[in-house]
Amino acid sequence: MTQPTTFSLIQAGLSIHGDVASDHGISCFGLVDGDLRATHGLVHVGPQGLVRGAVTGEHVQVDGTVEGDVAARKSLQINGRVKGRIIYAGTIRLGTNAALEGTINRVPNITYGSAQETQPATVEQPPEPESLGT
Repeated sequence: MTQPTTFSLIQAGLSIHGDVASDHGISCFGLVDGDLRATHGLVHVGPQGLVRGAVTGEHVQVDGTVEGDVAARKSLQINGRVKGRIIYAGTIRLGTNAALEGTINRVPNITYGSAQETQPATVEQPPEPESLGT
């Protein structure tokens, strides 16, 4: 016997001001002014959905707009607009309507609550060349 799929729905016209966290899937067709995170399942930002914050999940699908960082632990599909850093550990698929403003980084692994989800990637700069006296 298979387990039923559990998810929460943020309907069009609903506005949430604050972070949303779930242990199962979330579909957002309204406005979330805060982070949207799920430990398991799909995090879906629907065509009219808007998230002004980070979106993190096992599987992430963006059909609407995310104004913040996106992190997907297994799969990421973008058909909408993302303005922020994109980090994924599994697969990524960009649709024909994808509009991206930011960076895309593939990492070997993302764990729930890891620093990679919330902190900018650190890039080591090469040392400055030593000046030769004139």
